Amino acid sequence: MVALLCSTETSQVTRAFAQGLLKYRWLILLSSLAVTGLAGSGLQFLKVSTEPRDNFGPDNPQLVAFENLEETFSRVENVFFAIAPDDGQVFSPRVLKIIDDLTEDAWKTPFVKRVDSLTNYQHTVADDDDLLVENLAEYPESLLQADLERIRDIAINEPLVVNRLVSRDGTVAGINIDFYINPGDSDGQVKSANWAKRKKSEIMKAHPDVKVYATGLIMISEAFSSTAQRDLVTQMPLMYLLVVVVIALLLRSSIGVLAIVCTTILSIVSAMGVAGWLGISISPMSANTPTIILTVVVAHGIHLMVSFYQSIRSGDSKETSILDAVDINVQPVFLTSLSTAIGFLSLNILADVPPIQDIGNMVAIGVLFGFIYSLTFLPALVYILPNRVRPGESFAVASMGNFAEMVIANRKLLMSVTSAVALGLMILAPMNIISDQFSKYFGESTALRIDTDFTDQNLGGLYTIEYSLDTDSAQGVSDPDYLEVVENFAGWFRAQEHVNHVNHVNTYTDIVKRLNKNLHGDDPAFYSLPESKELAAQYLLLYELSLPFGLDLTNQLNFDKSASRMTVSLPSMGTPEFIALQEKGRAWLRENAPALEQEGSSASLMFTHIGIRVMQGSIKGALIALVLIALVLMISLRSFKIGVISLIPNMLPGVTGFGVWFLLNGKVGQSMSMVLGITMGIVVDDTVHFLSKYLRARRDRGLSAEDAVRYAFRSVGVALWITTLVLVAGFLLLSTSDFKPNGDTGWLQSSLVLPWFWISCYYRPY
Repeated sequence: MVALLCSTETSQVTRAFAQGLLKYRWLILLSSLAVTGLAGSGLQFLKVSTEPRDNFGPDNPQLVAFENLEETFSRVENVFFAIAPDDGQVFSPRVLKIIDDLTEDAWKTPFVKRVDSLTNYQHTVADDDDLLVENLAEYPESLLQADLERIRDIAINEPLVVNRLVSRDGTVAGINIDFYINPGDSDGQVKSANWAKRKKSEIMKAHPDVKVYATGLIMISEAFSSTAQRDLVTQMPLMYLLVVVVIALLLRSSIGVLAIVCTTILSIVSAMGVAGWLGISISPMSANTPTIILTVVVAHGIHLMVSFYQSIRSGDSKETSILDAVDINVQPVFLTSLSTAIGFLSLNILADVPPIQDIGNMVAIGVLFGFIYSLTFLPALVYILPNRVRPGESFAVASMGNFAEMVIANRKLLMSVTSAVALGLMILAPMNIISDQFSKYFGESTALRIDTDFTDQNLGGLYTIEYSLDTDSAQGVSDPDYLEVVENFAGWFRAQEHVNHVNHVNTYTDIVKRLNKNLHGDDPAFYSLPESKELAAQYLLLYELSLPFGLDLTNQLNFDKSASRMTVSLPSMGTPEFIALQEKGRAWLRENAPALEQEGSSASLMFTHIGIRVMQGSIKGALIALVLIALVLMISLRSFKIGVISLIPNMLPGVTGFGVWFLLNGKVGQSMSMVLGITMGIVVDDTVHFLSKYLRARRDRGLSAEDAVRYAFRSVGVALWITTLVLVAGFLLLSTSDFKPNGDTGWLQSSLVLPWFWISCYYRPY
């Protein structure tokens, strides 16, 4: 079929194909609807994934490290409350009572595994030879001023509490609630997030002078899912509506708009339905898939309808106009679909990023349906619908003729200016920094962003690096040499507080030091590690026997006491700073404790690394796709020169667009990973259409290079303008989204489409 499509002698074949479309138009329409109904019935099986781990392949090194950590200790997801009274007095009976009540309510909540707060912190004191373990603030409503001052002094001087459960200045308190939710239980995650939102609202309603902030992994995961879904039902439809309005204004034909909209809907429904049949889940990362399919199918429809109306306005009959439109566009639509499918299937090289693979496969399926429906359903539908366009001079076509003359007359100047601008933007493009902060994925006015930013500024801890420091020996955590290494490692991180903004280090050695002091009459001189393994083991046994249910040390020590967990808490950080600190920590272990060397793990580290991997993979996939597309065009169009030339307009928009983005923002990440793919669908489509028209003029009509360019502009230039303006308008609307992956995609896509149109107008074969 490729050979037939690419042959200049296929006009009769495509003509016969087009005539068959008109002859069997009702059968084609009904068949298209039946296929859509069958494929679209799979939508009932399409699920929205709220599990963050679904973003990672089973062999992802950060996921493997994180799961190993969870196997050693436990799997937890958290909600973190920050309590901030307006008067800044956390250590008051009323505020401590609020904290205590929330702590008690949390214990009664489904899926809760552990609750740590200022009131239930297990404080230890010596009573002669006995060790007393008790809640730091018992019965807070009855505490006297002296009690409050004592509690405050203990809290702000205890390493395990300060900057975690209370700010250093005592104005903000924190409550950390660990949940255990089975993998894939999206309902459990949503219920837990809704409970946190409800408690926040209830407390603030009952105490107007107390602000409550809720963040944590559960809140962020739920927000990712709910925000993406909200955009799917609000922002995306508005974008599609704007696209329809702009098409209507530019095409000036309601019938043409209806045909394009119906074709697009059929393609998207069929593709997403097949995805449902295949068991593919929609994640926040892959939620933009319908938009990508939209860009390809709308472009097909615009090219066909513009060709149809140009023929109508030149005086041809409706039947002849449809036949001509199909004949002219069969080859470029086929090549565009094949090239776009190649581009997106190349995303399968990202083996450890399943959502990106899903996007590539779903778009490829959508492109296939778009190709079929655009060349069958759309012409058949247009033929049975009334035509209200009358013959007459087309201002748009005449304008494109004038534009072509301007380009030809000034081609050297335009080539020079365009090349200089493109070169300048290409130089800027690599200066973008790959930096993802998933806490910043939401608009500054959204509740989660406000809560997360406040918690970051006052208590930090949203980003973590966790270490499983394993001795490979039962009861090894009591070994003095091991304890000294862990203590030194924790001390090194604490020394980074003013360099890398380390907020808090949670380590078992702080408990051991406090116990050593307690069991030496609370003498501060003994706030140090014990000298013998036996003594450390005795302290541990005595302490564990005194702890209440739910507040034991299973979150810090494994079952046989061969490993301890150290958690380093940090405020939200950019990718370069976060990874640099991680590497410094690994280097410290390599130099001081080679047996314990590891990179550390956490959910935040997983997402930080995946942002880099996704961006690098998308660039790699785009380069592979460009080469494959060029080869396809060389073979299909039988021109090495055209294939090489196609690389320029296909490649430069992405590069120059990221140059523009450097001037606008300068930071790219996971949210930008799909931009190159979306651009590929637009760029390849219009490049192929222009080059195919150019070759048709050169080969079939024997025109000179200049006249062939004039012909190409007059026949396809209007469609290029309409496609560009439609998509820029749609993506600019999408850029208003509060969800950064969608908003930034809209901004960057707009900045890519415009450079593409500029470049594609001037980088032409002469």
